[in-house]
This record gives sequence, structure tokens and C-alpha cells, in this order.
Amino acid sequence: MGIVALAHKRDREPPTAPASAKEAIVHDLGIDDIADLVLGAEVLGSGGGGDSHVPWRMLVGTLAEYGPVRLINADELPADAPLLPVLAGGPPGALAETFFNGHEFGRLRETVEQQIGQPCAAVLPVQLGAFNTMIPLIAAARLGLPCIDADIMRRCFPAVEMTLFMLAGIRPSPVFMVDMWGMGTMFATQRDDVVSTLIRTSLPHLGMVALISTYTVTAEDCARFGARRALTDCASIGRLLRSTSSHDLASYGDFLRYCSGRVEFSGIVIDLVRDWREGTPHGTITLEAVEGPARLMRLEHQHENLVAAVDGELVVTVPDVIALIDVESGVVMQSADVVEGQRLLVIAIPTDARWHTPAGLELVGPQAFGLDVTPTRVGGSGG
Repeated sequence: MGIVALAHKRDREPPTAPASAKEAIVHDLGIDDIADLVLGAEVLGSGGGGDSHVPWRMLVGTLAEYGPVRLINADELPADAPLLPVLAGGPPGALAETFFNGHEFGRLRETVEQQIGQPCAAVLPVQLGAFNTMIPLIAAARLGLPCIDADIMRRCFPAVEMTLFMLAGIRPSPVFMVDMWGMGTMFATQRDDVVSTLIRTSLPHLGMVALISTYTVTAEDCARFGARRALTDCASIGRLLRSTSSHDLASYGDFLRYCSGRVEFSGIVIDLVRDWREGTPHGTITLEAVEGPARLMRLEHQHENLVAAVDGELVVTVPDVIALIDVESGVVMQSADVVEGQRLLVIAIPTDARWHTPAGLELVGPQAFGLDVTPTRVGGSGG
């Protein structure tokens, strides 16, 4: 099956699911691991995280040329070893059509190392959306560096301020940006709340897509405050999901147990409301239950899915993950790609407990997205 087909349709001949989480750990990540990794990242993208097609092809080509990427824990490095956080920035449409040339990764590393005065010891993923799970691996392979098996969101959020580092008091500034022509920029600000705004303001001058590094951190910072096992958990989640049958809810048992998730709803999309602001999708998806008593679920999304309510009662809100799976194909759906008449499973997955503290909810809870609702954890408990 070609890369395009793999990126958009779950393998219908799934591998045997691992007997335990330990068996699913990936130490050297190679081409054979990408399908599971991407599927898991699509789940944790919570309806966002970008289209996986372009970075998938880039990662396959990179691993074929440079070999597997070594995954390590942050505590395997000296405590003061500098890390290179890496993500790609740009509107969804531009990212879906743009290949990096390859030299951006070396230019970004060079720019960061000139600023900090030391060589970076490893690459650090920032978020777990499908696009930005693969970009750090491409960077690590091309730069000959290991990749830390962690991230700093434990899911996908739309702003670089929405991280566990920020929650711990580590500031995102300065920010380094490099475009496809090797032109770079750096900015620093005393206002952490405007960092993402400044990034978006810079993007038109960098061809709308840029490679970005933000947060100047060490291995000790990551070991203390990062979300461990991020990439191996993505691969495990993807592997277990590929072992299910989208038509048989009973087959989801191992997948749901691994990620402590639950199926919140199964229904047909009966209404869509979409509004594009600043080049990103906002909207509402309404589903009608296909079995049992008549019920309606309403999903609110901005980039990612944020709020799910059944018959007006909240069942889960951000920061927990709300993933949509197409029943017919098994594809994990981006919220912006959902169409009327589609039958979906709505799956809720708890995220890092630190996001449910008062400070965490202030940073990434519903109110942070302008939604005046009570934070509700998976299972309906209050935040």
C-alpha cells in the first residue's frame, strides 16, 4: 500500500496487539514504526494536529536516508545538557502542502546554539499532533541527534504558551524561526501571552511556514516537567487501535484500557457549523445517536475538539482529549474534515493530571478558549 493510502486509511490487516505496555516500547524508531506512531498522534491530536500526509512522506524519506532515530529519556543525559525543542508553525492549509527543503533543520540548530553558546544534545518534541510528532524525528535524523521520548503538552494545543514548561514557570521566549530559504529570525518578549501572536505575525514574512524552536531548556528541565514516554505511548496507542474493528466496540477494550479512555458517543453527523478565523477552523459538530434512545451530542472545536455535551449535559472538556473515529474506515478524523452523514465514534481520553490543577485549567481549560463552561474530566467529573 502506498504512502498516501497509509496516511488516510487504517491498515485492515492489523498486527498482533502487544501483551503489555513494556513490549510496545520503541527504542530505535524506524520506518516500520511510523504507521503506529502517526495513528496514536492523531488520536492525541484531539481532532487537530495537522494533516499527516506531507510529514509522513518526509519522515519515510529521511529514515530511509539516515536510518532509525534513537529515542532516549531526558535523564539519560547530563542534567545541564541543552535540548533543541522543534515544531513546525503555519496555517493548516499551508502546512498540508509544504515540504521543508531539509537545510532548515541545520540552520535552526545553528541559530539556537549560537544564542546559548553550547551544542544541543538532543531534539525535544513540543506537541503530539500528527504533524509535529514527526517533524522533531525528521530533525533528529538529519542532525544525527537522539530524540527525547517526551513532549511538553501531552496532547496537541494550538499555542506554544500552552505547555507543561509554561505551567512550571519556564518562559517560551526567546523564539527562533527559520524558513525554507534559510532565512531566520529571533525575538524575545517579556509578555508570554503574546508569543503565539508574534509567531503568527512573523509567518507571512517567512513564506507562511517555518521551523520553530522555543523554550531554552536542559535535560533536567525536561526530566522534571516534560511528559515522559510521549512517543512510545503514541506508538502503543496506534498499535492497539489498529488491532480493533471499527464496527465492534468490544474490540476497543485493550486500546481504551491502555489510554484510560472511554467511548462517549456513537452517532451520525447531522449538522455542521464552521467559521474560519485567522486561517484556522472553529465550529460545532452535532451528532445523533444511532442506537438506543434519541440523543444528541454537540462538539465545539477550535483547532482541536474542546467541549462535548450530550443533550445539553457536559461529558468532557479540554484539557482532556476528544478524538473522532470514522466507523466505516477506522480513520481518526480531523474536526475540519468531518462531513454530514458520517458515522463517528467519540472517544474521550484523560490527559496529564497537571492540566487539571487550578493553574493548569487557567492556562488550557475551556475558559482559556473563551468558552464559559465548567471544566469536566473524562467520566463527567468536575475539573
